[in-house]
Amino acid sequence: RGALRVGVSIYWDVTANAFAKRLAALNGHAIAPGVTIHFTSQSVGGFPFRVDDVLQNLRLAIATPDGPVSWTTQHFALHMLDYSGEHLIFEAAGKQTFAWRDRAGVTHSFAFTPALLRASSLGHSGRLSRVDIELYGAKTPDFDVAHTELHVRRDPDKDALDVVVMADDLRLVSGLDTGLGDKISKLRIKGMLAPAAEWNALLAGRNNWRSALEAWRARSGTFDISGIRIDWGKTDVDGTGMLMLDGARRPTGLIKLRITGAQALASTAKPQTADDGNKGLLAALAAEASTAKANSPLAVTLAFKDGLAYVGNRPVGFVGPIY
Repeated sequence: RGALRVGVSIYWDVTANAFAKRLAALNGHAIAPGVTIHFTSQSVGGFPFRVDDVLQNLRLAIATPDGPVSWTTQHFALHMLDYSGEHLIFEAAGKQTFAWRDRAGVTHSFAFTPALLRASSLGHSGRLSRVDIELYGAKTPDFDVAHTELHVRRDPDKDALDVVVMADDLRLVSGLDTGLGDKISKLRIKGMLAPAAEWNALLAGRNNWRSALEAWRARSGTFDISGIRIDWGKTDVDGTGMLMLDGARRPTGLIKLRITGAQALASTAKPQTADDGNKGLLAALAAEASTAKANSPLAVTLAFKDGLAYVGNRPVGFVGPIY
């Protein structure tokens, strides 16, 4: 038993130190094309069954044409559950800050302190196959959300990535005065991003996000939305659809919605003009809802084409390129 303990201790020490040295070597440098990492200090633990690397004041910055988009966290822990590095768990604590610059050159940021922020990744033979992110109790002066999740999985049967976005008890920003209330109790979006081959280099850390998106767009990539669910006040929305990017890198496609409680939407949505962006969309939906029969669901189609967004045949605003 003594020899076994010594052997395990030596093996863990070699593995943990090699892991920590790889991270330390990346500090202040790119960990993937267009992505840089910086932290002020690190410590290693977790003996004997895992390797834990705790980083202080971690900052990740992603390059964009308008400047870096960055995430900063006071405390960050990376857990390697086995010594292969195939299954990793990440945790963040303390103040979280996101910052970015818009196309006009104006810098924006917001900060919050979550009750829990964690993520995990699973790989196989050096290929990333799944990423899961969970956030609980995020509160800021502008919004709060009780629970939100993002899941991305490489589909084992198709050349596609399965994507799921979930949020519960989302309180909207105070500036979005819709008349439907400030709380969305449930938000669900489930879809499939295909083809997946153009994302392989990005997931492996060998390509940047813009090149991956451009390659996906050039191959007529699609985001097939198999389910949308929104519970907002007395109005419930279900939907499906498909979106692509046109030659100007703008969204194009259709989303078909089925709205229950349309009368509540028609009676409570406040009138807005079409050039108010999201408020124009809501006003157009309210106009459609006003024609619905009492106690009957309303079928509505959202369309995106040539830089314009439509509700049915009604234009409601402009849609610019996403990159």
